[in-house]
Amino acid sequence: MIQSSLPMSLRAVLPATCTVEQVEQIERAHAVAAYWHRGQKRKSCDPYIVHPVAVAVILAELGADWLLLCAGLLHDVPEDTDCPESLLRAEFGDDLVDFLGEYHAWDHTSTSSVNERILTLKLADRLHNMRTIDVMPPEMIRLRSRETLEIIVPVAARLGLDEIRLELESLARARYDTSDGHGIGLAFHAISTGAVILPPAARARYLEEWLSDLHSLPDRPTRRRFTVQLLAGMPRLAAVLRWHRLGHRELTDAARARLLLTTWWLLRSNLRVWALFTPLLIWMVLMAGADNPGDALAMLITVPPVIGAGIEWLRPRVESAVSRRR
Repeated sequence: MIQSSLPMSLRAVLPATCTVEQVEQIERAHAVAAYWHRGQKRKSCDPYIVHPVAVAVILAELGADWLLLCAGLLHDVPEDTDCPESLLRAEFGDDLVDFLGEYHAWDHTSTSSVNERILTLKLADRLHNMRTIDVMPPEMIRLRSRETLEIIVPVAARLGLDEIRLELESLARARYDTSDGHGIGLAFHAISTGAVILPPAARARYLEEWLSDLHSLPDRPTRRRFTVQLLAGMPRLAAVLRWHRLGHRELTDAARARLLLTTWWLLRSNLRVWALFTPLLIWMVLMAGADNPGDALAMLITVPPVIGAGIEWLRPRVESAVSRRR
């Protein structure tokens, strides 16, 4: 293992209560992170290790203990490097590795039952990313800023971290701009909305790839077709990714039953069905209207009945499958 000394920016803010052994553990976490992130670059072209060190510094300034500082240094190692989980468990123990697993599993849908230490790490991670976000494409900046305002800022408020909340809010508001002259923003917003069904750990990577694809397409109609095809394939991609995450294990009867019941719960209510499809329909109409108002009107007239017919066809079949399981 390549050894690396602890940066002064972090050493200077280590809690005074840290024992010699705990400082050595933090140094080890930095060495492991530096080794496995070697050769990786941020969008700014800085060495990747700059980011976890900055996250650890923010955590130290918040008064985090040595274990959370280690987690800050290692937080991207499990997902973004080839470091074996067994190595991390041998070096740092099960508690830290399990904590990192929970950190990456959190999908922003709920904060009430989440370990506050996980939320604190999320805040530190997002704060440094927002401080350095200007190197990202405009649509990604808008997406991250909107997510920060809607999800991350309330987390900071809940934890009583007012300085973090104010800085995050200031950074996000200064960069959140919904104007878009090329239709890319609307398309990317639709894609990012559909991508909520993807596993959290994979979502950001796919969104960056799709944003790059949108920029490479020549015109609005091409971007519209790309987006519709992408959204149509999103459920299959989500299933493949989640299947892979489960280690290709077969679904249990209980899992199949939950999936079936969830589908039936959705289909039973027209309100729930249209709450799911309306944002996509609005986006399609707006994109069509940008080129030809007549296309937008035609879409409003034809698409809802097609969706409705599909739902009516599917509903009795799902109901029958549910009845057979009872």
